[in-house]
Amino acid sequence: MSNRHDSRVFADGGYRFAPEDWRVNNFDLIRLLAALQVVTAHTMTALQLHGVNATFFNLGIRLFPGVPIFFVVSGFLISKSFERSHSLYDYYRNRCLRIFPALWICLLASVAVILMAGVATLSPITSADWLGWWFAQMSLYQQYDPGFMRPRGIGWLNGSLWTIPIELEFYIILPILYGALRLRKRSGDAALICLIVASLAIHFRYSHPALFPGTPAHDFWVETLVPYLWIFGVGVLMQRHWARVRRWLAGRAHWWLLGYVLLCVIAKRLHLSVGSADINPLFLLPLAALVLSCAVSWPASSERLLRHMDVSYGTYIYHALVLNVLLLLGVEGDFLSATVAIAISFALGALSWWCVEQPFLRRKRESLRQALEGGQRSAALQGVSADSPLARVGTAP
Repeated sequence: MSNRHDSRVFADGGYRFAPEDWRVNNFDLIRLLAALQVVTAHTMTALQLHGVNATFFNLGIRLFPGVPIFFVVSGFLISKSFERSHSLYDYYRNRCLRIFPALWICLLASVAVILMAGVATLSPITSADWLGWWFAQMSLYQQYDPGFMRPRGIGWLNGSLWTIPIELEFYIILPILYGALRLRKRSGDAALICLIVASLAIHFRYSHPALFPGTPAHDFWVETLVPYLWIFGVGVLMQRHWARVRRWLAGRAHWWLLGYVLLCVIAKRLHLSVGSADINPLFLLPLAALVLSCAVSWPASSERLLRHMDVSYGTYIYHALVLNVLLLLGVEGDFLSATVAIAISFALGALSWWCVEQPFLRRKRESLRQALEGGQRSAALQGVSADSPLARVGTAP
């Protein structure tokens, strides 16, 4: 074990690992839970589930909004990935391999749903309209939702993809931020915090239009990274100071969960809402701390449950199509139908992982996932079991 690591090891159900090893984490599991939160919320809305049980269930899952969790985790992991990349080419290539192959297969599935609904159900459409929509879906503008592309069902074909361009914009701008703000140096923290505050101010303006007369309810900026950059920035900032932050988070997820729930209960009595993608800033920092604490508390949980599968992306991008198909088939809005919708979305996510995402991810260069697997191979040469998280302990990045 490198002397750059703490000499102590922690145990997690028979697993041993160095306490500060960033490669031992539950991020795959956290992303899956965040995706399932979004899927469940959309399913309950699309199937119009009501009643006491639905109300309590809805209140529970809405305390942990999936989209801000995705953005915080992306800020944390993608900034680490960029710092590890040997070149800008490798960095952007890895990002494209992660996003586009599965997204393009999902686009073909979207066309299949249109054909199933019947092209006649669409509004009049020209070749230019069709090509424009197709180009937007293939590139950086998946939230483009023209009026003609709304078949029967939930009223939009795959509206959940609005977060994909925002993620892509963050990937594109991150190297620019590192250079302009000098984030590799300690002095860059002040500039990053200023950027976070500026983005938060824009976010607040659009989230509270009543306080700012003349603010449009929806315009171009709402669909860009600008009002969400502060959420990514929190993840970047915590990653940059991970050695200090980790000591307050590791092994303490239960306390962070208790504190966050108490905060939500108190806020509810004060008529304050957590929000969704437009999360209340009051909740973002405690939620980010809870998420990262869960990532490094009982850190072998993700590996034990998922076996290195990351099915969150596929589950997320396919669930709206599943809901459209079920409604086109005339399913009734009950909890059984909701369970079926969630299960099918998860199954498609697993299929996307096995058949599309994993094969393309093997082509990535110097990815975090490859670093983890490389740690296992290195440990095997040293006589350490490949099943143990200790196998992933090596020199610090």
